[in-house]
Amino acid sequence: MIFSHILSGSILAGAGVGVFWHFFGRISLFNRLLWGFFLLTTSLAALIGVIHYAGNQSLEPLHRSMIVLSDSLGVVCVVTAVYALLNQRTLSLLTFVATVLFGLFLFISLLLPDVRVFTPVVPSLGILVLMLLAVFSLLQRNKRGLWVVLAAMLMGLATKADAFNAFIHPTDFYHYANAVSLWFFGKAAQPRGF
Repeated sequence: MIFSHILSGSILAGAGVGVFWHFFGRISLFNRLLWGFFLLTTSLAALIGVIHYAGNQSLEPLHRSMIVLSDSLGVVCVVTAVYALLNQRTLSLLTFVATVLFGLFLFISLLLPDVRVFTPVVPSLGILVLMLLAVFSLLQRNKRGLWVVLAAMLMGLATKADAFNAFIHPTDFYHYANAVSLWFFGKAAQPRGF
């Protein structure tokens, strides 16, 4: 049992659910569902991690799979959702279904032994696309882009958690950085952007 991992994982799980509940309740259905897939897969992965860190070692394969789901389906969903948010678009059923199917295809592909080596590439590529969308939005004087930049920067920083090993355990840093990142995404969805 690793108490610090349990605490940080619980905070991340709570942040995902809280941000979804507080910030994304009033947007259109398909946009909200994409945000939900991103936020709730992140929360579910963190919650399973909490149970795993509490001593249930049998959940380790499920925990790893949920992280891959969050890093594939979740990332694809957040990229599409951020695009719609920054461009003030309401997503259609076709766009929603295509996004989810692509994310699920990516998830299934990353579970294959020959493709598993590309698992870290997907979130990194997603972060890069988020940054490009946000910077383009900032060039158009859309203040929501600033929150997306901050969220993407923290997501990127979380992937480099090992660099902060001298100050905090990498797992805890990853959880805390992602929790703050989720809050920044929520701030981007506020009606005024700030």
